[in-house]
Amino acid sequence: TMMEWRMNRFAKLAGMAAFLWRLALTTGTGLIFGFLVARAGYDAALLAPLFISMSFAFGLAIFILAVIGLYKGDGRPLGDAIIRRMGRLLGVFVAAVCYFVLVYHLTNLYSPAHHAYERYLLIDGGLVTAVFWVGQVGIGALFPLIIVFGCKAEALTRCRVIAASLLVILGGLAQVYVIIIGGQSYPMELVAGWQATSSFFDGARTVYHASLPEVVLGVGGAALAAIIVLVGAKVLAFMPQSLADGDITN
Repeated sequence: TMMEWRMNRFAKLAGMAAFLWRLALTTGTGLIFGFLVARAGYDAALLAPLFISMSFAFGLAIFILAVIGLYKGDGRPLGDAIIRRMGRLLGVFVAAVCYFVLVYHLTNLYSPAHHAYERYLLIDGGLVTAVFWVGQVGIGALFPLIIVFGCKAEALTRCRVIAASLLVILGGLAQVYVIIIGGQSYPMELVAGWQATSSFFDGARTVYHASLPEVVLGVGGAALAAIIVLVGAKVLAFMPQSLADGDITN
């Protein structure tokens, strides 16, 4: 619909369908974790809207960097107005992530069944706790919000938006680490009111270190996605010829 002018009239309908499917997909991903009631770190339907807000923030951060890189590499004009608007929108999405994270932890702190896990994550978790406070909260939330909203809209330069986007991506990796690794490294309560120990580390807190194949798989997946975007942007004519300030209609 974007490349064929005869199909342009269906672009809004196709975009809305893609957006609704995207909400459904991310809701399902969040509920995969939320329905794992055996894990104290999950067991919350709130993970569905949290995952949606996370995907908005992390996706927009990657999109901003991709747009700037593609337009610079192809020599196409890209105005500062659209960069500032996307930067402000990124700040709104990051604030939404902060809101859902706060509600999630306050809900867990209200429930005595989750007090031990919250203490593990927020205080006694070692590396997981450090990644949460430094990576997720500091690098991924507070610093980007200060960069984006700490100045007037006219002073939000391209460099500030790029810096905020990079920090959001790093914070996103930290947040995914906290959710996946932190949620599984805390031991499950096998029998309520009892402690279980065995040679299989039942009831013990575990430590995870990524192996070389896992690192290669992760980096390779990101590289494959980048190659697809680059080839698609070069071959398929769906990028506007100009996003200069004078060519953008409000």
